[in-house]
Amino acid sequence: MVESFINDDRTGTIVLRPNQSWTWRYNLYLLYTLLAVSLLMGGFFVYVGAWVILPYSLLELSVLTACMYYCLKRAQRQEVIRVTEEHVTVEQGRKNRKNPINSSDSGRNLWLSLPTIHGAPAMYRSNHMVRSLSWDVS
Repeated sequence: MVESFINDDRTGTIVLRPNQSWTWRYNLYLLYTLLAVSLLMGGFFVYVGAWVILPYSLLELSVLTACMYYCLKRAQRQEVIRVTEEHVTVEQGRKNRKNPINSSDSGRNLWLSLPTIHGAPAMYRSNHMVRSLSWDVS
């Protein structure tokens, strides 16, 4: 998801985030529902005497929980690009800024290019990309 803000003092901010269809809470509701159904089925199999299924059910639930946690954590990362007339600042991270990169601090020459895709619908025409001679952030 891309959000662009242009202020009155000719500065701009671009916020880049991955698409996230549900919030953290709704994903937990889904996980709890799947856990309940799987544990009910495992409990039924233990009741009828097929107790060997229960460890595999618990293994499946732990792998599912780990995968959902990893995906949800990765969906919360973001990059904030601040553009002024003098410099470009790129900040990355989940909750806090981890790797702030400032064009004036590092001595790098950064520029913001907005390539246009001819023949594409209007919503796909501007792709934000910050480039340098030594690295790319896209």
